[in-house]
Amino acid sequence: MVTFFGTEAERLNDDPPSSHHFIQQHPALYGDLLYPAFDLRLLHRYLVEQCGDEVGDALLRCVDIAPKELAQRQFILAWQMLKAMELAAQSLPPPAAGLIFGRTFKASDLEGLQGPLSHSRTLAEAYHITRQNPNLTGSFTDNLERIEDGKLVVRGVNVAQIEPATLQFVFEQGLGSMMAIAEELSGEALQLSWVRFPAPAPWPVDRTEYEDLLGCPVDFEGDFFEWAIDLQELEAPVLWRPTDVALELEQEPPAQDTSLVNRIITLLLAVPENWPTQEQVAEELMVSRRTLRRRLSEMGTSYQQILNQVRCQLAIEWLQQGESDILWIGERLGFRDVSNFRHAFKRWIGKPPGAFLRRG
Repeated sequence: MVTFFGTEAERLNDDPPSSHHFIQQHPALYGDLLYPAFDLRLLHRYLVEQCGDEVGDALLRCVDIAPKELAQRQFILAWQMLKAMELAAQSLPPPAAGLIFGRTFKASDLEGLQGPLSHSRTLAEAYHITRQNPNLTGSFTDNLERIEDGKLVVRGVNVAQIEPATLQFVFEQGLGSMMAIAEELSGEALQLSWVRFPAPAPWPVDRTEYEDLLGCPVDFEGDFFEWAIDLQELEAPVLWRPTDVALELEQEPPAQDTSLVNRIITLLLAVPENWPTQEQVAEELMVSRRTLRRRLSEMGTSYQQILNQVRCQLAIEWLQQGESDILWIGERLGFRDVSNFRHAFKRWIGKPPGAFLRRG
């Protein structure tokens, strides 16, 4: 997850002309509901390498995705990625687990941005392209930017109310992936000015270990997650170029089965209070019910599983927006009995609905 790029700040400059066509062609993604699936694939692979198959299998179970389905998905639901981050924060040994994982990211992992990035002249342009496409890079924080003493200062705001240990992992991963990708683009080490973590840290930390990994002073007495970089660093030229195969794949429309789950999710998100039946979805997709069921089964999923994933995501969204009427949420999601909704929510997430109420 490249949180460096997900921001609501003022633009540094205009969109490079080479990126206009791509950005205009990309579909709208309903705010923060959807998340790029490549991030979950990378995390799953990393957990298997570091912790073994048992932890990797546990990750897939906790987000209710089969291996084949994950391999074919372009997007997942945001709650699934956040749940996976929570498991990773618990499974990988501190300190700096998220930072070390983030450093494994490569520019070629950013699906959908190979062409635009290849036309970037400087890191500043690459930064701009990616931050304008958080739906393709993934972000759980709103990033506020300011220019201070010739430096770009980026502050991560915890709008999703993520608990501290998971948020530490999220921020570290974003920082690590940003550095790894920027260094690959320019061919040079990226020199940050400083990094600040809010106190207290979720675990005992060795400041020198973080400073060795980040190559800059680290402060654990901050009020926010923040980092800074000299503006001159962003003027480094981009030397990286994607492979011809990657560019060709980016121009090809996704195969029908590859985008099937994404299309179903889009249909469900469009009518959150009037869920279509499987027959209606099949009709909308211009396939038979049997064909739809077979294709989903081949991916290791089902219409009901996808529907439950969407219901769970919407419930979390409404809770985090401050809606405290559990009965209203349950009814809106199609539950006639609020106790059934509570049981279903806890089965999906492992926590009761009240755990996701926005804190004041």
